[in-house]
Amino acid sequence: MDTFLTETIKYLGTISPEILLVLGFLICMVFILISFRYFGSYGLVCYSVVAVVIANLQVLKLGVFSFINEPVALGTIVFTTLFTTSDLITEHYGAKLAKKTIYLTFLVQVFVMLSMLVVIAHPEVDAHTSDVQTGLQTLFTPSLRILVASIISFMISQNIDISIFAYFKNLHGKNLLWFRGNVSTLISGIIDTFIFSILAWIILSPTPIAFTTVLVGFIGFSQGVRMLVSILSTPLLYLSYRLKDKDHEI
Repeated sequence: MDTFLTETIKYLGTISPEILLVLGFLICMVFILISFRYFGSYGLVCYSVVAVVIANLQVLKLGVFSFINEPVALGTIVFTTLFTTSDLITEHYGAKLAKKTIYLTFLVQVFVMLSMLVVIAHPEVDAHTSDVQTGLQTLFTPSLRILVASIISFMISQNIDISIFAYFKNLHGKNLLWFRGNVSTLISGIIDTFIFSILAWIILSPTPIAFTTVLVGFIGFSQGVRMLVSILSTPLLYLSYRLKDKDHEI
């Protein structure tokens, strides 16, 4: 039992990075479906809050893929699904709740950072806690830079996404759901990727990454993945009308 996760990671390590990306996307879609089907708006809000925390941890690790020469920041898949959940919330529960979710994710991010700083500040007990301390510091010490870049880009892009989606919904009603979903995600995704990448990896970074690397490996690749995820998520928007449970609304 104690080695199960370690062995699972070893097995997953034998799979190509491209397949791992697909697996990550499928995991997100499954949990969004379950959250929406059984918990409605509560589930989508909770997924959004947790996904932001996870994505900001995943983005600290770089991945290498066969179809691109530059290293790529992971976490793009999880973060892109936030635009899907925002669209779902806006579609079924309105732009007001979708925007409230943005501010809740901000609050939770600040809470995670502050609570982890207190834990990291506790003195080490033995060699085991020393290893844990190193791991926690690796994950959460640089999070202020990531947090600031994430908050700024997330707040701006999510508000733009919700506004565009709500505008077209008011214009078309229930029609052209695929159009408003993809257009809002495409425009807001470009803005989010650009702002976050420039802030996190160049302006606020103590060791700035070359602009070319950021442009190709972070902005270019991330936006390509976002567009693909947005397109693949479109059936979920239509499926949501069959899954919606009116008993679970905020």
